[in-house]
This record gives sequence, C-alpha cells and structure tokens, in this order.
Amino acid sequence: MNILFDLSATQPVTGNDFHGGSEYAKTVFFRLCDEIPTVLEVFYNPLKKIDTSILEICKNKGFVINFCRNNSEISALLCRKKFDVFYSALPYLFTSLTIPPETRFIYTVHGLRPLEFFADKYDIKYKKIHLKSLIKHILFLFFPALFRKYKIRKSTGDFNRLFSLTNNQTIITVSDHSKYAIAYFFPLINTSGIKVFYSPLKQFEINDNDNTETLGSFSLKHEKYILLTGGDRNEKGAYRACRVLYNLIKNDKGLPEDIKVIILGVSNHKAYRKLTNNNDRFEFRGYVSTGELETLYKNARLFLYPTLNEGFGYPPLEAMKYGILCACSANSAITEIYGNSVLYFNPFDETEMGIRILQSFDENIRREKSEIIKTRYKLIRERQEQDLDSLVQTIIQRM
Repeated sequence: MNILFDLSATQPVTGNDFHGGSEYAKTVFFRLCDEIPTVLEVFYNPLKKIDTSILEICKNKGFVINFCRNNSEISALLCRKKFDVFYSALPYLFTSLTIPPETRFIYTVHGLRPLEFFADKYDIKYKKIHLKSLIKHILFLFFPALFRKYKIRKSTGDFNRLFSLTNNQTIITVSDHSKYAIAYFFPLINTSGIKVFYSPLKQFEINDNDNTETLGSFSLKHEKYILLTGGDRNEKGAYRACRVLYNLIKNDKGLPEDIKVIILGVSNHKAYRKLTNNNDRFEFRGYVSTGELETLYKNARLFLYPTLNEGFGYPPLEAMKYGILCACSANSAITEIYGNSVLYFNPFDETEMGIRILQSFDENIRREKSEIIKTRYKLIRERQEQDLDSLVQTIIQRM
C-alpha cells in the first residue's frame, strides 16, 4: 500500500503560525509515523513555511517529499502515482482536484462554520482596516440578506464539490455536532459512513520555574487574570466579551478589583483600546509562543471562551488540563465535548455572559467544578487517544 499525506495542512493558512487545523494535521502525522507499515509520500507548498521537525522526520524515515504549489500540481501527482490512499486534514481548498478512482480519499471535515456562522456588526473590530475589509463590511451592513445568501450559495457549492470529488472516500469529522451538521446541510450524504473521531490534543509540558518570569513580562500575577484567545477572529467572540468585562469593571458590578483581563491574538489593538478607554486592567497581545500560552493557561483564574461556532473547540481543554475553570458558549459542539465541567452562557446575551463571569468567582461553585473538571478532562483525553489510534488505522486501511 502506498499513501500520500497532505503536509500542506500543517502550514500556516492565515498568516499566523498557529492554527487549530494545522495542529491537528501535525498530531495525526506524528502518530502515523509511529505506526506506518508501508510506503508514505508527502507533499507541501514550498512557498510557505513548514515546521522543520516535520521535514527532519521525513528525511530520517526516507519519505518521498513532493512539492505542490496548487491543485493542478496535486492532481498531476495523484494521477501519475495512483496512490492507494490520499489523506488530508484540511481539504477545503481541494474542490478542483482530480482524484483517480482507485485512490481512496480520506479527509477530515472539522465543521461547517461557513454555513453555520456569518459576519455581524462586530466583524470590522477584529482586523486592521483596509479597503477590502471595509467594502465587505459595508456590503454586509447595507445588504445583510444578500450577503448571507451569497455566502451560503458559495459555501454550499464549495462543500458539494469537495464531497463529490470521488465516490471512493471516507469522511472523518471531530464531533457528533459536525457529523449532523453535514446531515442537515447535505442530506444526500450517507452519514452512517461518516466516522467521528475527537480532535487529538498535543501534550506540552512547561517548566514551573518559568512561570513568574513569564507572567511578569505580561504584567500579570498567578490567578489574578481572566484569559481569552482568538482576539482577531470574529467567530471567537472576544470583542463582545471585552465589552462585557469592561462594563463589569466600569460600573463596579462585583468583579474583584485585582483581576485583570488579557486577550491574545489581537490584531486591531486600536478597536480594543478604544472600547476599554485604555483601562490599565486590560492587556492586549498578538499571538504568543507555545510556552507562553501554556503558562498563561496554567495561571489564569478563569478561561473565558465566548465562541460563536466550533466543530470541536480545543482551547477550554488546554485550560482544563491545569484544572482551570472555564466559562464557555453553549453552542455548536461545546456542550457535547465539555458536558457539565464548565459554566455556560449565550454568547449573544451580554447580560448572561456577565452573570457567568461573576459566578466563576464563587468559591463554592469553583470547588464543585474542580473534581468535575478532572473527571471530564480524563474522559476526553482517553477518547482522544482511542480516536487518534482509530484515525491512523483508518488511513492505513486496517479498519
């Protein structure tokens, strides 16, 4: 059996080094390398950055590396070598591929966010303003129905082309929510053949001795801050949450005076600073290193996750591995994954979000959730390990 693995899925897709889909692809690749009993070839785009550790593994194991800059070159590779299996962890741009009928296309659909979530009035707050984003925002504000109709038509067409590339395929997804989202939007697809494997979590250990120095560089103290991530993505809801937190602080609504707020991944600092009137209890940063992120998770008082749509939702799990209490949106896959281990709120209801934030400081609630967090985290991790093995066995055709 010869297998082609899509390493372009591990490369940056938005200009940022970190992306949930790319981390997923890396984790699958590393586990596959431990299990591979046969020929493995890979491809990636030579015009983009790639993790050097991945290339080192390929070199040490003697994997054949192919360079493909576009779909035409990928199609040519597939047709020339006629692989038994082609796997991609991020197949969304492959809607124009030509796949030989003898090649089994196995791919992961993490969710249908383009069909489940649309821009809103806050969209312009997340990115630095340029002409293209401004025109897009104006079109949305003045013609919301037409804008959504266009987005639905385009996204539906893209997914239909992906699902129709070949009949010789296996669709993998990361939650029951995502599986039945496919069933809802594409009823002709046989969902009984879709495999649900939880997104794997990459473990990362940090040195406890680095905590004080790292926190000091962010002007933070242990358990004296609320942490949010995804500050440059509307679907993560950080700007709306920032409004809620500023309201709690400005109007003295019970948030402890020594608690600060740090929001990571912020691109449009100006919008956030204007919203908070440059209040010194707010800290806005761009993307940080993995080590810094782990330290910030580990020492937070609360991880706030006001996401508007998730196929799985990694970040709360990253906080829960340190026993940190999370307050999360009660939507999409979040309730399925996290059960009763977190506090839930409607991310569009700023009053309810504010109430949950205040609840998170109640010591009785924190004690109650503490054991539940440990139990739920263990349960999710066990499922992730089992599902990662099942995913790899599916790729190498042992299931």
